[in-house]
Amino acid sequence: MSGGIEDYTARFARLRTNRDRKVWSGITAHQAPHKPLLLLCVLDLFDSGRISSNLVEIADEITELFGRYWERVLPFGRPGNLALPFFHLRGDGFWRLLPRHEGVRIGPQITSLARLQEEVIGARFDEKLYDLMRSKENRDRLRSVLVETYFSPETMDLVFEQGAINRGAFVYSEELLRRPEDARVGEMLNVEKAYRPAVRDQGFRRAVVTVYLHRCALCGVRVRTLDGHTAAAAAHIVPWSVTHDDRPANGMALCRMCHWVFDEGPMRVSSGYEILASPHLNVMDNLPGYLTNLEGRGIVGPSRKPFWPDADSLRWHRENVFRAG
Repeated sequence: MSGGIEDYTARFARLRTNRDRKVWSGITAHQAPHKPLLLLCVLDLFDSGRISSNLVEIADEITELFGRYWERVLPFGRPGNLALPFFHLRGDGFWRLLPRHEGVRIGPQITSLARLQEEVIGARFDEKLYDLMRSKENRDRLRSVLVETYFSPETMDLVFEQGAINRGAFVYSEELLRRPEDARVGEMLNVEKAYRPAVRDQGFRRAVVTVYLHRCALCGVRVRTLDGHTAAAAAHIVPWSVTHDDRPANGMALCRMCHWVFDEGPMRVSSGYEILASPHLNVMDNLPGYLTNLEGRGIVGPSRKPFWPDADSLRWHRENVFRAG
């Protein structure tokens, strides 16, 4: 029946994609994977409860999910670009872009996320499709069509697995944020055992980077690329292998350099949240640059106190990791 789930599964199986065997390998059935991956991200957001109305916004979550799928499918290929499928999916008949400025037409070609965000608020599905997608059974059918149509048999399991990790990580991160003082949240993960480490890692990262607003706790740097990548990573203060503690308070958002010097021991955080440097920063022919300027400065912490670094965790780091001399 027109407008029913059968109609839309058929449409999902006939997306207008770039089919070029010289560019796209058999991994993606010799066609560009951008549109299928975007739709998989949307289905994951539906499953996670992040889409509760007929509006798909150009937000952090969808750019991160798209990047995770892309890196899983094409880890050594060209970088992914969410702007391309978000813009061009309008040509498939069920996706309508919403202009940011009333009365201003969206340009004929958009290739960058910055330009997309300047001109577009988000996108809407056909109302019939949106209503259908509110059912988990229908979402599962649409997901299966996308994976089985646009990816090789060897890649299908990876895509299905990444979807399960995305959905589980979102639930886990929300629990970490909802119960910031509960160190046993990780024991309640209701996902397949094989996925648990990845779900925990991705969920912990999302929670910590979110509360620090993508800003490094030590140097204060916040750098994000137009395709959604961020310089901030989530660092455990006491390793998870020691305590199995994924509370955001047992973590800090750190850029790559600060993450390395914190984990290796040349820098620590005092009980008063001041940054202290070890003499090891200046041994041999080291050129620590701006790192020496961080000495004595306070960290950049979250806006809510329950998420600030835990005093006992910081003490453990000072006693077990920091190189005092």
